[in-house]
Amino acid sequence: MKNKKLNTILFILCGTVVNLLLAIVCIVTLLIAVHWLVVFFGPNLRSMIPFALIGGIIIAMIIYQRLTRWVVDRFNLADKLTNLFPSRKAPPKQD
Repeated sequence: MKNKKLNTILFILCGTVVNLLLAIVCIVTLLIAVHWLVVFFGPNLRSMIPFALIGGIIIAMIIYQRLTRWVVDRFNLADKLTNLFPSRKAPPKQD
């Protein structure tokens, strides 16, 4: 049990670093795209910068979710990880 918790914590910490790197890459890519749009269409498109930031974060989250699911499936990690925050719901009553 203790080993599963350690594996889960390490997986979450590594995933957080990967998620931050993905967010930085996505945000920079969208900011470069906004810069090129400003060069071609004029400075009025600078108002798109906040949308590039939010869009970069959202895109990074989507990529991270898919990447995490792929890693868990690919390397059979489901049985090596544990749920750190168990559900508080009571199990359904069986009549």
